[in-house]
This record gives sequence, structure tokens and C-alpha cells, in this order.
Amino acid sequence: MITRDFYLNKIQPYLGKPVIKAITGLRRVGKSVFIRQLILFLKKKRIPAKNIIYIDKESLQYDFIRNYTDLNSYVEQQSHDISGKIYTFIDEVQDIEEWERAVSSWSGMPERYDIILTGSNSTMFSGELASKLTGRYIEFPVYPLSLREFQQFYPEITDTDRLLDFYLKFGGMPGLRMLDKLSVDTAYQFLGSIHDSIVLKDIVKRRGIRNASVLDSICKFCYDNIGNPITATSIAGYLKNQKVNSNVQSVINYMNGLEDAELFFSAPRYDIRGKKILEVNSKLFSADLGLRHAKIGYRAGDISQLIENIVYMELRRRYDKVFIGAIGNYEVDFVAKSNSGPRYYQVTTSCNSAATLERETRSLLAIKDNYPKAIISLEKIYGDNYSGIKFVSLLDFLLKSSDVQ
Repeated sequence: MITRDFYLNKIQPYLGKPVIKAITGLRRVGKSVFIRQLILFLKKKRIPAKNIIYIDKESLQYDFIRNYTDLNSYVEQQSHDISGKIYTFIDEVQDIEEWERAVSSWSGMPERYDIILTGSNSTMFSGELASKLTGRYIEFPVYPLSLREFQQFYPEITDTDRLLDFYLKFGGMPGLRMLDKLSVDTAYQFLGSIHDSIVLKDIVKRRGIRNASVLDSICKFCYDNIGNPITATSIAGYLKNQKVNSNVQSVINYMNGLEDAELFFSAPRYDIRGKKILEVNSKLFSADLGLRHAKIGYRAGDISQLIENIVYMELRRRYDKVFIGAIGNYEVDFVAKSNSGPRYYQVTTSCNSAATLERETRSLLAIKDNYPKAIISLEKIYGDNYSGIKFVSLLDFLLKSSDVQ
């Protein structure tokens, strides 16, 4: 196992503390392996194996745990004669009916239970559970491999340009490492099966969708338009042109399913001057480019969309919130916000002409605050800055822990 230190370092300070740890993310993104790494970490800290309960809902061994009463009974049975804190790990908890009732009960006994959950549904902590557990849980999103992690998984790829090329083509699903060799045929067949499993388990079955072909058409449309403004109305219009019967409300439900399963993330538009989130012209980005290519194919002509998608996902890993920026009539590709304030980014394939430089800098120059601003370029950049705007190559941005200070 290759340890995903980025996530381990984030969650370690909360182990044994009276908050529920919710590890969320796309199915097959590596949450189960991460859980096993956490268990190994606890054992190294001399937590007895008998004080660790692990329930994997994707294993037939735990198929009998169907609802919250089964769950509560099993945990009580496994821990009734064991003293000390019980570290309870439940993998893919959303597959247990009304699981939140058992978890809510345990959360009232923090001296007894430390609860770590994983789930493949972005909304599993919304609604009633969130209101019951306000201040008592913390979410840890796990994403497909970053380029730095991809480099760890493939140390044999020593040339960083080739590394980036592979990353653009195959994405960052950890299971790819099981393949003897990365090739378009084998990788996309493997990723296509993962994609179909996600759609079936986390969208079609969970939402009771009857017309899976419409969902497939919407999914392909969204993949084709990553980084572009997308609305339910525009998708409904596309489906109509394709002679597919649907309506705006149905499209909204399908799109919500794609986002809940975390195949896509929506980046809302943020008014930089007014400091408010706008309700129009949000953009969708793919959680993993390899999954995208498995559905619609890899096209070198999409490079601008692809690098923008990669930057968006990297910013999601590093910062609390990521928006599309709006300032007057100009757009800023990304506004990343954290407790230390915003950072502003433009993403481009090249800055090698005066016209391109003017286009990429004008929106950043219109921002009058003193927070960091950067242009990320696919081409290698060796310059320093331009009127306070830092230039950074895509490779440096992805492979280094910090980008702009």
C-alpha cells in the first residue's frame, strides 16, 4: 500500500477525539484502502485490535447488516465485554438503512465510541443528521490521485512531462496501479467498468431511475462541456435536438444524481467586488479525467478544458472553497478561498503572445485587493511576475506544495 499522507496528516489530529470522522468521496477513489491505513496507524499507536471494529458494506461478510438496528446490535455484540474506547469503522455507510440513527446514538457516548465513516454520496451528511450532529462531525473529502500522488504510484515514470501526459490521459483512480501497463485500451476498459458501477449503484438504484439512457446522454453532455457554463435548460434543449424526451425538472434530478455520486463538481460563480455567490452560470468539472475519457474518449484538442479541470481539482484539495470569479465584465478562472483569504487564478495553455498576456492578466489586474494572483500555464514559465501577478507552470503548480504566497 502507498500511504496517502496528505489525508492521513489531515485526519490524525482528530482520531480519538469526540467528533465523528466522515470520509467522503467517489466510489473506488481509495477510501477503503485509506481506512485500512488508519487502522494500521492505530495499531502502531498500540490500540488493541479487539478495540477496533471494521464493517465493510461491500463485503458479503457484512451483508446481514441491513439497517440501523442490525448495525447497533453488531457493534454492541462485538464490544460489550471490551473496556476502553471502541474505534468503529464503517465503510460505505450509506448502504445501511437509517444508519444515522445508530451513529447519532453512539455520538452521545464519545468516551466509549470513536466513529469513522466512509460514504460515496456528497449529501449523506445533509438534512436531519447534520442538524442532529451540529458541531460533532467533520468531513474529510478524498479525491482521485493528485499529480504528486500519481508520481508516487508510478515512480518508473521519471520524466515529468511524460508523467503529466499520462495523468491527462488516464486520470488518478488508484485502481489503475493494478494494471500491468497503462494503455488506452486496458485503462479505459477498466475505468469504464468503474464508471458503470458508480452510475448503477449510486445513481440509478438509489434514485430509482428508470430511463438510464437519458442519464447516460446527460452524463456525456456534461463530460463534453467541462469548464463551460451548464444549465438544465441547455441540457434539455440538447436532448430535444437528439430526439430524446425529457424536461427541465428531470434533467435537474439527473444532474443532482451525478453530483451526489461525485462524478462531477459544480463551481458557482462569485462576485469578487460584491463578495457574494451568484446563482447563474456555474460550471461543472469532472472528478476524474480518466473516467471522462472512458465515456467520451481522449481528445488532444480539449487540452484547455483538461488543464482547467486539473487545476480546479487541485484547488479543491488545497482550499476550503473554489469558485468561478466575476469582476465587472471579466471572468477569473478560479477564486480559491480559505481562512487566510482568497487567491485568484487564470489558467492557459500559453502566454507567449502580447494578446494572450493582455487577455489573461486584465481580469486579475481589475482586482484591487492585495491577495495573491497567479497565471498557471501549460508551457514552462521561467519569469517572475507581472504587476504583482505570479506566473507558474502547470507542472510546478501540481508538483509543489505551494503555488502563490
